[in-house]
Amino acid sequence: MSVALAALLAGSVPAAAEALDDLLARGEVTLLETRPDGRLHQVTAMGLVHAPIDVVWQKLIAFATYEAWMPQVADSTVVSTEGNVVVVDFSVGVVGPNINFRQKLTLDPAAHVITGEWVSGALQGSRWSWRLEARGSDTLAHRVLYTNVVDTNWIVRAVESEHHTMEYAINVATGVVELRGLKKALGGK
Repeated sequence: MSVALAALLAGSVPAAAEALDDLLARGEVTLLETRPDGRLHQVTAMGLVHAPIDVVWQKLIAFATYEAWMPQVADSTVVSTEGNVVVVDFSVGVVGPNINFRQKLTLDPAAHVITGEWVSGALQGSRWSWRLEARGSDTLAHRVLYTNVVDTNWIVRAVESEHHTMEYAINVATGVVELRGLKKALGGK
């Protein structure tokens, strides 16, 4: 175990930041939070994007272009825009029929935060957000999500165990894949 990681586990704030930076230098980092009953509360996936925060922000708020760069997004259609609230219909390609849902996204440009909530279609009760932090000429992107795949998809529900492995796995993988898609779209790996 690295000294920085040991310090992180011991709760030292300065060392925690150093440990996170060390981990991010090697790739994406995820934090999985559970509820008392063992079900997933949310996943936070973090990754360092080698682009300035304003460039990353512009990529993320161009919702109609997600299908061109976001893995698995088959279609993203902006339904309405009122001030800082954008409603988007998404179609996500999976095995079998695509998953279709509507999401309301609230933008906070000053804080570089996008908060998404389920409106209709599949994935009822899901919630998503992006939060960006400037790190010099780079951007630390936080993808926070709870995608309700178990209650929505009968195939996933049929293979889900009492240990919630599918729910955990799909949410962690989704966060990492979305971060990697963002990095790749901005010229990174």
